[in-house]
Amino acid sequence: MKLLVVAAWVAAVAVAVPLDSRVEDQDELEMHEMNAPTYQEVQQKMGLGDGASLSRSGQVLDSVFWKEIAQDILRTKLADPVYDHQAKNAVLFIGDGMSIATLAAARKRKGLLSGADVPEHTMLSWETFPYLGLSKTYNCDRWTADSASTATAYLTGAKGNFLTVGVDCSVLIWNCDAVNEASSPKSILRYGVEAGKWVGLVSTARITHASPAATFGHTAYRTWESDADFVAMEWMTGPVKDSCKNVMKDLSTQFVEREGIDINVAFGGGWGKFTPKEVEGGSRLDGRDLIQEWKDKQASLGRSYAYLTTKDELNDFDATSADYVLGLFSRSHMQYRAFQTPDDVNLTEMVKKALEILKRGPNGFVLFVEGAKIDHGHHYGNAYTAIDETIELEEVVQHVMDNTDESETLIVVSSDHSHTFGINGYPERGLDMFGPSSFLAGGMQKGGPPPKLPYPIMQYANGPGGTEDWAEFEAKRARLADMSETAEWRDPHYKQIAGIYLPKETHGGEDVGIFARGPGAHLLRGSLEENVIHHVINYALCQGDFATVCDKK
Repeated sequence: MKLLVVAAWVAAVAVAVPLDSRVEDQDELEMHEMNAPTYQEVQQKMGLGDGASLSRSGQVLDSVFWKEIAQDILRTKLADPVYDHQAKNAVLFIGDGMSIATLAAARKRKGLLSGADVPEHTMLSWETFPYLGLSKTYNCDRWTADSASTATAYLTGAKGNFLTVGVDCSVLIWNCDAVNEASSPKSILRYGVEAGKWVGLVSTARITHASPAATFGHTAYRTWESDADFVAMEWMTGPVKDSCKNVMKDLSTQFVEREGIDINVAFGGGWGKFTPKEVEGGSRLDGRDLIQEWKDKQASLGRSYAYLTTKDELNDFDATSADYVLGLFSRSHMQYRAFQTPDDVNLTEMVKKALEILKRGPNGFVLFVEGAKIDHGHHYGNAYTAIDETIELEEVVQHVMDNTDESETLIVVSSDHSHTFGINGYPERGLDMFGPSSFLAGGMQKGGPPPKLPYPIMQYANGPGGTEDWAEFEAKRARLADMSETAEWRDPHYKQIAGIYLPKETHGGEDVGIFARGPGAHLLRGSLEENVIHHVINYALCQGDFATVCDKK
C-alpha cells in the first residue's frame, strides 16, 4: 500500500512540473506580479524611470564600443614590457583588507567622482600594471588569517600562525620561548639595510601595529606593542612569562633597540606606545621615553636624524636635512581621510615626503606602504570609509608611478586578506552604489517572487550593521526605501546591513589580487602563495639569502 501511495505522489508531482522551461519561466514572472508587458515598464516599476542609459552621456554601448575597448586592451598587453634585470628600488603597497569586491567598488566610486562616462570601466592606478596574480592568504593554523600573520608572509617570506608577527610557524601564539633567531625571518626592509639600501615604512596605523610591525619586529603576540599591553592582555593570556617581557620585549622597544633603528623613514601613528603613562596620551609602565631613546641612539651612531609630529613639520621638512626620520602623527591610529581636520596628516603627504627622502639613497631604496584604514572601515561595517581609503591609496600609487622609473623600480600592490564585504543583487548601474539595489529585478530571474523589503547593493556577511533583533533588522531594510537627501544610508558613517551581528566584522578567507610593474614584475602572475611576494622582491633587488636575478650574469 505504501508503495502505491509513493508511486501516486511521484506521478502527481511529475504532472505538476511543467516540461517546457519557457512555461515555467512565464509562471514565475506571473507569480512576481510585475504586471509590466515591456522591459521599459519593468524599469519604471523598479523606480528607475528613464535612467536606463548605459553611459552617463547617453552613448549606446554597442558591439563596436566593446570591440574597440577589447582591441585597445589587447594592443596594450602585446606591448607589456619584461624587465628581467636587477631593480634598484622596490615599493610594496598593501591595502589592508582590500578584497576584490573592495577594488570593484572603489573603481566605480573613482569613476563617479571623476565624471567618467562609464564609471565601471574606470581603472585604478595599479590596474594598469602589466602583471597580476592571486595571493593565497591562509596562514599555518587558520584558513582565514589576521593582518599580523599575513604581513609576516609577504614581508619575511615565511608564513606564520594567527596573531603572531615576524615569526615562523614554529612559534604558536604566546609561546615566547620559541622566539629566537632561527624562528624570526628577516623582512625585505632588513635585507635592504644589509644590501646598503635606504629603507622606509609608511602606515596609517600605529607603526607597531600588525602590518608595519613585521618590517622590524618578532613577537608571539601582535598586541604586545608596549609594555603596558602585557598587563592589559593578562585577562586573555594569563601572567606572561619573563621571556616575553625581558627577552622578546614589546614591539616599541624592539623598534628602538633592534632592527627598527636602521629604518631611514618611519611614518605613521602610535606615539602613545613609545611614551610613559606620565605623559598625557602615553601608555608605558616602565617610565621609558622611547622617542628620546631613539634620538639618543641615532646621535650615538653619528647619524643625522629628525623627529616629526605635526602636519607643518612634515610638509616643511627638508628631505636633505636628515638620513633617519621618525614621524609619529597621532597617539594611536590615524584618522580616516574622509573625517580629517586641516591639522591631520594623510597618507599622501607621508608617502610623498618618504619618497623624497629615500630617493637620496645612493644604492636605491625599499619602501613599504600600508593603507591600514581600508581594513578599519570594513571592520566597522562602514563601506564608505573603506572605499574612500582605497581611492586614496590608488592616488598615492599613481604618485609613486609618476615619480619613479619603471625600468628600475619594482612596484607591487596587493592586500593581506579580504573581508566579508560583498556587492549583491542585480543593481542597475545608475543607482547610488551606497543605497538599495533594484530588488524587484528578481522578477527577471528565476527563484521565486522578489523580496518584500529592499536590500542594499553593498553589505557584509557579518558585522555591526546587523542586529540580533529581527524586527529592527527588517526596519533597517525598510528604511533603505527612503530616497530623500537625508536618508540614513547616505550618511558617510552608515554601517551597511550585515547578515549576522558581530561587534566588529571579520576578515574573509578568499584570495586577493597582486598587481606588479617594473623589474621582476613578470614573476608575480598566476595563483601564488602570499609569501612568494617577499621572494620576488628580494630576487629582483639582488638581496637576501636565495637566488637572485644577479646570479644569471
